Amino acid sequence: MAQTWVPTPWKRLTLAGLNLFARAAKPLRARFSSVAIDRLSVERILVVELWNIGDVILTIPFLTQLRAMFPNARTSLLARTYASELLAGMDLVDEFLETDIDPQESWLMHGPRKYNLNEVRRVRRRLRERKFDIAFQCRMHVREHVILAMSGATRRVGYAFGPGDGVLTDAVMPDDGKGQKFADWLRLLGPFGGPLEAEVRRLHVTAAERAWAEKYLADRGVSATDVVVGIHPGASLPEKRWPLDGFLDVARQLSMRPGVRVLGFVDPEDYGRPMDGVDGAINAKVGLRELIALVQRCALLVCNDSGPMHIAGALGVPTVAIFGAGIAQWFAPLGKLHEAVSGERGIEEIPTAEVLDAVDRALPRNVVSEPQWSTESDGGAR
Repeated sequence: MAQTWVPTPWKRLTLAGLNLFARAAKPLRARFSSVAIDRLSVERILVVELWNIGDVILTIPFLTQLRAMFPNARTSLLARTYASELLAGMDLVDEFLETDIDPQESWLMHGPRKYNLNEVRRVRRRLRERKFDIAFQCRMHVREHVILAMSGATRRVGYAFGPGDGVLTDAVMPDDGKGQKFADWLRLLGPFGGPLEAEVRRLHVTAAERAWAEKYLADRGVSATDVVVGIHPGASLPEKRWPLDGFLDVARQLSMRPGVRVLGFVDPEDYGRPMDGVDGAINAKVGLRELIALVQRCALLVCNDSGPMHIAGALGVPTVAIFGAGIAQWFAPLGKLHEAVSGERGIEEIPTAEVLDAVDRALPRNVVSEPQWSTESDGGAR
């Protein structure tokens, strides 16, 4: 897994406090951590994923496994508000516990003055009320360790900071970091026998949402036989964005191809709006569910490493995904129908021709209609 642990003084102090708590609970840990569990007896499971849209999507194979391995359990997902929208209709989560605890961990980097105590107390109370049998988290991150400690779960499973990490009853040591992120989640199932054979579901799009997407495109002159190529130039961080001029160039060249319609996505901050000026391109600034429905209609999505990239992967839509140096393998979208374009000298140095070459390789594969990912890590994008 990717190493996100940066040992600041405040983090070290927090970990020391957590380990004191763990030593006080040592009899509980000794009683349960080495005992084989009866999967049918597990009633309540907590999964913690407080990060971005793509991170939530990459839990789908893991959540699928929980349904197969613990068929009598109710699964609660502690996440941001968009998680319930993303996973709607999939029957993978029984309860969404929403929180606005700072996703960028400023309270852990800078101390209690950034700590939203009222929200943390609320979260702790809600977690304790549910009496979880197992709690999972998949990040080397002090905040998630704090939450697992607060949960009071009988079994607390996550990636350890080292041999002295006493918060976890089932500590999983990080691997070499060369696999995909979804495989990091699956490794947490090791203490319970490892993953089973299970079909991973796509994001659910309702009939009404599909009809809305078809009408949205038809009203803008797109026919049922047109090949729709989506372009989403945004990303959560500026350094993850290929220059907008590159996306505009790709849009112009694709718009000149017979039978191809370019659908440009504008993010909530209006990033991507200049594609309004590309002849033949359609722009869409829509909500999350509408974006999912429109991406589902695309034959291909050209994008940065972003939430929409992962949405496409979880819909079975091929992508041409543009990455900075050294991260494409870990953050690759679900599936095997993707082309990763990496800028080893910097994302801004990637030439338009390289992206267009990847588009030409990816487009013929859009006829594949079945999900193309499995519960085994295959080493990254194809």
